[in-house]
Amino acid sequence: MPETGIELACSHVTTSATSLSTATGLMRRSVVDRLAQRSGVLAMIFASLMWSTGGVLGKSTHASGVVLSFWRLWIASAVLLVIVALTKRWPTRIDFRRAWLAGVLFGLNICAFFIAIHSVSIATALIIAALAPVVALPVSVRFFGEHMTSVKVVCAAASVVGVVVAVLATPANGSGAESTVIGYLWALLALVFWVAYLLVSKSVRPKVPTVQFMFVVSFIGALTVSLLAVLTSADLGEIHGTGWIWVSILAIGPGICGHGLVAWAQPRVDASVTSVLIQAEPIGATAMAWIFLGERITFTQGMAMLGVVVALCVLAYSESREGSMTIVDAVS
Repeated sequence: MPETGIELACSHVTTSATSLSTATGLMRRSVVDRLAQRSGVLAMIFASLMWSTGGVLGKSTHASGVVLSFWRLWIASAVLLVIVALTKRWPTRIDFRRAWLAGVLFGLNICAFFIAIHSVSIATALIIAALAPVVALPVSVRFFGEHMTSVKVVCAAASVVGVVVAVLATPANGSGAESTVIGYLWALLALVFWVAYLLVSKSVRPKVPTVQFMFVVSFIGALTVSLLAVLTSADLGEIHGTGWIWVSILAIGPGICGHGLVAWAQPRVDASVTSVLIQAEPIGATAMAWIFLGERITFTQGMAMLGVVVALCVLAYSESREGSMTIVDAVS
């Protein structure tokens, strides 16, 4: 039977209502997505700010690198143990077997970095550590099938040149030349351990959930540094008074909250954005070291560091657009 005018009108109203409901749903989803992205960016900024405080907090304890690393990792492990117990996300034997090497490298990296900043400025140690994507690039090309492009080559070369200039332009900090050279070597060693950690984590992270991974890495790292403390006869009682506050904040703030914020933000923000925001750490750390510790930098060193950060941002953006490994993939 042919439809009457009333039936046609009702059908039109129903179709319009459905279209309106769909459009409203899409608008709400779009608003929610934008809010999620903005909150993710804010989380990444806070994480970068937290990581920027690591060097200042570490130096403020006035403890040696081994002792500082020992307590930082054990405090973080204790807090993570509580989190694991409350969430019932206990790591399995398989998780330990897969992530133990990452934990060893993580512990060695932290220890080497904190030893380095006793002889060189925080800015110098971090700008050397920032070369991780450059050092990891040829390894990624060889073993993970990453493509080498002219942009990556130029960025890598510019970063290396910038770091060399920044190191050569470092103002005297009162330490002897020999002590400074040793500090550079420890910073380079920390870089090697960090790159190795990134590469190992790349293959481990898809197989081990975030909370379990963080606990295993922290616990194994703590055991590794404990062994170093025994071998070097370190005095674990070096930390006194407010030093316990600084090392606790170091463990919980940059250590747990910083990594947790990155893990939370990663699904909400493009990898290209997170990779670039991570590169802001050396700038923030340099500013905080200048404000709180009086570690000054020269104009030449500052410009060289800025050039390194810009080159690394371009490199990180390029890699993330290709779906290659970024720092965020490994640390979150």
